[in-house]
Amino acid sequence: MTYRIVLFFLTLLLAPRLFAADGFVGLRLSSPLIASGTAGVKFGEADGGMRPVIQAEAGVGGGKLAVGLDGTGQGSFGLGIKAAMLRTWFEPIDVDEDQTFLGVELEASIQRLLLSLGGYRRISDGDDDWIASTGIGFLF
Repeated sequence: MTYRIVLFFLTLLLAPRLFAADGFVGLRLSSPLIASGTAGVKFGEADGGMRPVIQAEAGVGGGKLAVGLDGTGQGSFGLGIKAAMLRTWFEPIDVDEDQTFLGVELEASIQRLLLSLGGYRRISDGDDDWIASTGIGFLF
C-alpha cells in the first residue's frame, strides 16, 4: 500500500511535464489528518482564475484525494472548491480510524497561506456519520 501512495505522489509531481499543467506541493495542519503533505496538478492556463485540479494529501491521521476547481496560491487572494474522498488511519483527530468519507471542501488563500473548511459523510462501516474538517497550510 505504501508504494502505491509514493507512486501516486510521484505521478502528480511528474504530470506537469507531460501535460499543459502546473504542479504544486504544500504542508498542512488539519483535522482529522493532523500534519500532512499535499501534492497536486492544476490544468489549463494560469490566468488567475479557477482551474481544474487533482490533489492528494497524506498525513498522520489519514489521506485524501480531491478533484475540483482551484484558484488558490495565485496572486493576493484565491478560492477553491473540491469534491474529496478522505480515509482515516493511525490516530486521526476526533474520528475513528479505518473509515472512509466523501465530501466537499472549500479553500481560500492569501498569497501562499491556505485555509480550508470541509464537510464529509461516512460511506464505510464506523461510528461517525458526519465529520467536519478544518485546516491551515502553506503552498510552495
